[in-house]
Amino acid sequence: METSELNFGLRVENLLKERNVKPAVFYDNIGIVPQLFYDWKKRSQAPNARTALKVAQYFGVTVEYLLTGETTNPLQKKVEELQKKLREVAEFASMKASEA
Repeated sequence: METSELNFGLRVENLLKERNVKPAVFYDNIGIVPQLFYDWKKRSQAPNARTALKVAQYFGVTVEYLLTGETTNPLQKKVEELQKKLREVAEFASMKASEA
């Protein structure tokens, strides 16, 4: 599924998985309750501006990315490219380790 097809909540969920962050830790750090996160995911709701900014800062991404799946920020694009390469290297290393 293309990132731009996801809603705010699903993008956050993907970031949680990519970065191995437990949802409970995220809720505590952002100051939200699980029901609010559920609403973002299942009801395609977006948070208020202050909360969206907290979430963006927590993950080191732009609010634009969280809302649209895209960004015009060249630094963010570079970060995304590097994260993709890191995942590829980790998968390769895991594959090689299982072969040994």
